[in-house]
Amino acid sequence: MPADAEGLCCTAARSVVEVTREVEHLRGKDKGKHTRETVLYVSSLEMVPQHATGLLDTVRDYWSIEGCLHQCLDVTAREDASRVRNPNAILVLGIVRRSVMGIYFHWQRQRSNRRQSTFKDFHDQMDAFNHRKAFATIRSRAP
Repeated sequence: MPADAEGLCCTAARSVVEVTREVEHLRGKDKGKHTRETVLYVSSLEMVPQHATGLLDTVRDYWSIEGCLHQCLDVTAREDASRVRNPNAILVLGIVRRSVMGIYFHWQRQRSNRRQSTFKDFHDQMDAFNHRKAFATIRSRAP
């Protein structure tokens, strides 16, 4: 729907987009449960039918990133639990965490048993033998 910047108190607002998403939980305690959520996004694009597909793609792209790497960093690397407050330390730890996740994904692709390819398994294997396997993984090339 069209919107004006003054009505929304947002200088660049030209339209409001309503997205309804349905989620089916495949694992965990809520397995089989369906949820529906309606979200409103404020956009700087004029509301014309040609922009609708682009806006939907933008929303999907955002959530695909959030559901993949960010979820891994939040849950596996416990990035949200970090109490580091120094801006430089936050930047360095972020780079290290993302580098480790990249190495982990590379390690995981080479594994034949996917059930024994969790981040904990990766950490335990890299921790063995004074991290020699970790350095060997970094130096190896993808096939």
